[in-house]
Amino acid sequence: MFREWIGKTNRFLAVFIVTGTLSLSGCLPEKSESIEPKVFFEELDKAGIHPQNLDPESSLALTNAIKDYYPLGVYVIEEIELALFDLPLDYNVSFELNYISNKNLYLLSEQPIPTEVAQALNSLSPSLGYEQLGIFVYPLGACLIISIFITLERLFSLRRGLTFPRKVEKALLSGEFPDKKWKQGSAAERIVHVAIHEKASEDTLRAYAKLEVSAMERGMFLLEVVVAGAPLIGLLGTVTGLVEVFSQMPTGGTVDKSLFSQGISLALLTTMVGLAIALPTLLFNSYLQRVLDKRASAIEWLTARLIEATDQKGLPPEVIR
Repeated sequence: MFREWIGKTNRFLAVFIVTGTLSLSGCLPEKSESIEPKVFFEELDKAGIHPQNLDPESSLALTNAIKDYYPLGVYVIEEIELALFDLPLDYNVSFELNYISNKNLYLLSEQPIPTEVAQALNSLSPSLGYEQLGIFVYPLGACLIISIFITLERLFSLRRGLTFPRKVEKALLSGEFPDKKWKQGSAAERIVHVAIHEKASEDTLRAYAKLEVSAMERGMFLLEVVVAGAPLIGLLGTVTGLVEVFSQMPTGGTVDKSLFSQGISLALLTTMVGLAIALPTLLFNSYLQRVLDKRASAIEWLTARLIEATDQKGLPPEVIR
């Protein structure tokens, strides 16, 4: 029953990945171009600027400066009152007051805005997120799903109780063997069952033991694929991003350094995500391979003991005590 469940689960994973990729391939996530207001205040704090809150009703000129929009807050910096607005990216600007803006954030004042505050706002850029991965979010997401699923499934399947229970080990160490009443809940017990009930030959028993070990290796190759493939997908995304950045550079004149640095950081994001997926997968794959080697060695020892007991006095294992 357990092996049937694992087979169904593996088929479900394959269907989930294929259908999910095909259904989402036509609807890529939109890139986030907004700036979180808290990032602006964090930048002010780094610059040693600490704005004080004011009651918005005390400065109606700033509070009602933009029709249909209420400010996030009204503040005092260096005795200058400022109102911070979070407006849509496509908002049409028409202000009579002094203002500076960066993406969705607008800072309005009736007086000249301090240079340090303007520099703090202009230095902000949208935070990086999975949206910046573009189409590469899907193969990288598939790698992440495969890595998590196979790791958890193999950690469960390679437990001692499902491969080589302690009761089997104790029986072998004491010179005894499981009797006919033992269930077939583990690989070791199934091998014993074949040796006792089917009176298998030496070659048949070894071949069946190899089948059990092969079943323990189910899905392990996918972890190796993720370890090798995720960084390559990330590298492909980086190259694609760099091509887009350089293709948008003007042939003459000055280059916007902020746009260039932002484009480079977005391009390198795919490689960073690919490595972040591959490194933990590599660690778990190494650990699982070590566990698998131990279980395979135990199965090999069990098979040798069964063959040795079968050959002893020409008696089948069930009569050896």
